[in-house]
Amino acid sequence: MDQSQIDSILEHNNIVDVIGSYFPLKRAGSNYKARCPFHDEKTPSFVVSEKKQIFKCFGCGKSGNVITFVRDYEKISFFEALKKLAHRAGITFKETKVDKKKQTRKDLIYKIYTLTNHHFRENLEKFGKYAKEYLIKRNLSSETIKKFEIGYALDSFAGLKNYLLKNNINEQILMKTGLFGENEKGTYDIFRNRLMFPIHSVNGKIIAFGGRTLAEDQSGGKYINSPTTEIYIKGNELYGLFSTRYEISKKDFALISEGYLDFLRLYEKGFTNSVASLGTSLTDSQINLLSRYTNNFYLLYDGDIAGRKAAIRAASNVLKKGANAKIIELPIDDDPDSFLLKNGNEALENKIKNAKKLPLFIFEDKNLNLDQKTKLNLLFDVLNEMTEEISQELFAKEIAETFKISEHSILSRRRKKYFQKVKKEEKTEISRFQEERDLLKIILNEKSYYKKVAEQLNSDYFLSGIYEKIFEQIAEHIENINQVAGLLDLIEDEITRNTFSELLMEDVPKVDIEEVIKTVKLRKYQDELKKINKKIFEGKNFKELSQKKNKLKKKILGINKKVVRKTLY
Repeated sequence: MDQSQIDSILEHNNIVDVIGSYFPLKRAGSNYKARCPFHDEKTPSFVVSEKKQIFKCFGCGKSGNVITFVRDYEKISFFEALKKLAHRAGITFKETKVDKKKQTRKDLIYKIYTLTNHHFRENLEKFGKYAKEYLIKRNLSSETIKKFEIGYALDSFAGLKNYLLKNNINEQILMKTGLFGENEKGTYDIFRNRLMFPIHSVNGKIIAFGGRTLAEDQSGGKYINSPTTEIYIKGNELYGLFSTRYEISKKDFALISEGYLDFLRLYEKGFTNSVASLGTSLTDSQINLLSRYTNNFYLLYDGDIAGRKAAIRAASNVLKKGANAKIIELPIDDDPDSFLLKNGNEALENKIKNAKKLPLFIFEDKNLNLDQKTKLNLLFDVLNEMTEEISQELFAKEIAETFKISEHSILSRRRKKYFQKVKKEEKTEISRFQEERDLLKIILNEKSYYKKVAEQLNSDYFLSGIYEKIFEQIAEHIENINQVAGLLDLIEDEITRNTFSELLMEDVPKVDIEEVIKTVKLRKYQDELKKINKKIFEGKNFKELSQKKNKLKKKILGINKKVVRKTLY
């Protein structure tokens, strides 16, 4: 992608106008605020800076420029976000050969998944005798099978491969799809003799498959899912959400099960506000995705020990992310599928009405054999990781009322020392490397200062690892961009990108840049001196180290003699 095109797209799409077209922004001084769209919160901590053309949530840490916002909010690719914004601004979007190649490959993988789905569905009709028998045994209707496009993978090492080759798919792309393995004999189908469940993105594209074995002794486990590919990241999607998201939004709560068949049974029985977590623990990404439609999560997992533990973990994660969680308790021998078949809709509706909040579920549980202290510690762990003060207080009140202990004792056991330690460490990190932080803010506010800094320093002078990474990005790209906000697109690591956004958001310090450069140098030399002293103390190469030490002393003396007296020995 030509950087000048990205700069043009950034310049012609005011971030306030673009984000304001998705949801209302309220002016707050020179910035704009809203409740963050990427996590649930009661008070707005999502800040948009028109001057700097960036956004930053001070609750969840999410940050970026107008391109990254559109990409992350709409859950589309970087290139798709660029195209969308280019079209909005009336800019002709020109892809380079590299871009076209990358995008063409991604489009081809989507096409392969569509063809693969057609192949699996055709197999079910023509060759899926045992698969059909299994579906009949599980009491799934033909309407459900058709709606969710359930198929069958042949018991063949090359059935899918040959089908795709006949449809003019080049064999070289196959290993990029996650549908094939490779050994000394060549490429082979991963999914064999399995009932196949296509996984759709929230936009309706088939991006992965889940396969259930039809043979009890088959290798690979009962279920296998597609691995991570260019179009699918495990733990980022929810099975069924494409079909149920509007019902979830309308009813304002979601039933969350673990497996495909549990979800299908729920949907078939009229519980159309359901999703499945694809057999994984409910991840932060899945919680964020579902939070776009509701903040009320009802965990409907298996009634056995493993299911109860999974429900507790999932509810804990939901609460930590600021959403609401309840657990629907099933009998020890039931899963959602079997419970519905045995007891019917009304019984499950009663279970949903009587769903328990996490403290009550843990308090009343007799199957996990946990003593009261262990149960309380589980809840304290959740409480300690909740970031919103009101949510913490409400949760503490729930624990106190459920376990019949004083709310004061709960709050006093909130492990305040832990939070104080974290905050102290954060302050220490900022304070310890404040001069590095100040230097970066000065450079980012005024690009012309970069040359002055670069003449005297390189990234090695930054003792903070994250500030070192940011300076490296600045050094590599600052001469080639018009807007500093454009650097955000070049930082892949989310923690580094969020710190970068913080620096952009903060006021520029009123300090002499030459003095800041001197301080950065001094801290670097002091750090090296400390390491040399340690090696000398350990009895290592005394002569060579002493020479290095003397050279460092001279450098330090040349910067600031007053400081040297305090720090040299």
